[in-house]
Amino acid sequence: MVTELLPLLGRSMQIGFNVFDVMRHGSHEKQLSNVFAWLLNPDLKATHGLKNLPQQIFLSEINRGLPGARQFRKTFEIVVQELNTADDGNPWDIADIVLENDTERVVIENYYTSDGHGHSYAGYLAHAERDGKRGAVVLLCRDQDSSLQSDGWENAHVVTYGAVVTELHRTLSTNHGYQRDHPDAYSFIDQMYRRFVKGRGRVEDRQLLEFMTAMCATGAAGRYARQAQQAAAEEFGDAIRDQAIERFGEGREVLQRVKNKLRSYSEQVLGPALNETFGDDFVRGVSANYRYSYQWTINFDVDSEGEGNSEAPLQLKFGPSAWFANEKDSASWKRVVEDPDYSRVFITRASRYEIRQTSVSLAEVLDGLPANDRRLHDAIIDLWRSPGDEMH
Repeated sequence: MVTELLPLLGRSMQIGFNVFDVMRHGSHEKQLSNVFAWLLNPDLKATHGLKNLPQQIFLSEINRGLPGARQFRKTFEIVVQELNTADDGNPWDIADIVLENDTERVVIENYYTSDGHGHSYAGYLAHAERDGKRGAVVLLCRDQDSSLQSDGWENAHVVTYGAVVTELHRTLSTNHGYQRDHPDAYSFIDQMYRRFVKGRGRVEDRQLLEFMTAMCATGAAGRYARQAQQAAAEEFGDAIRDQAIERFGEGREVLQRVKNKLRSYSEQVLGPALNETFGDDFVRGVSANYRYSYQWTINFDVDSEGEGNSEAPLQLKFGPSAWFANEKDSASWKRVVEDPDYSRVFITRASRYEIRQTSVSLAEVLDGLPANDRRLHDAIIDLWRSPGDEMH
């Protein structure tokens, strides 16, 4: 266990100061809108001293998806926040940031995921194109999750915090003159980079997934099932010392984010896709309310003859729950995965006593599976339609 885990524990325990951690400005919509409105302001009096550099980086992200004739080329002199985009007489619909010049307008909805969360895409677009201007609607977000984009929002441009901050930080990291003349602004941007690009903390998400996978591979994943997580973490720390305690807690957080993303995808995309294949009432519901060793599981209430069993008829399992099912609970299955990769999503069919590994990685789930990704759907179809042995 030490051999497997020590390479993943090599970061310094020295906690660096980050204003976003101190102020808890991790995902609050209004606070982050203030930050990006400040960056996107090209006024010579703007305290960041970058003129229109952040704006040009932001626009380059929008222009990636536009043909040459539709690309935005000018600086937006007007940057406003909290602007009502609804027509007169209609309920207000407040956009977070609006950029405007004499011929172009961009309406920005800022949210921690790429989700219109009740705002009108059509209303935003109509406002952007008002007075004959070239317009665009942008979802500015921490995480892109295509499965959440509906009601027109699938047509919005998606710009992540990481995309903008990465390029801005890359440009300024070698500009020693800027660092000398604007040390406070550069420090703030560097902290943005460490908060939103380096992994929302001191360890990147993919490193945490590697850590969790190593916990499974070395037989230590049972610790995730303990109800008293702090006690479990402290016991583990006796063997691996202080860094393991930190990674253990962060690992649970990233597992929870994977669970939230996978449940959202199952509800919004996978369930409806399975209903298109098998009939409207095949998937009657999706849940994720198990605890202990089973808590990293997405359950599908499936209406299919012969699927009666104490377990949910169809499940997606990952991380510690996949490890527990495949190795600790292996006697319950007729077919297990011989050479498992716990960085992947697993599927189970209770009536067949069968568990399978899919090609979908947890890192891909964390990034947000696009709505047109059919791999989980096809894996379930293959499991459902393949001939099976008699149940024991």
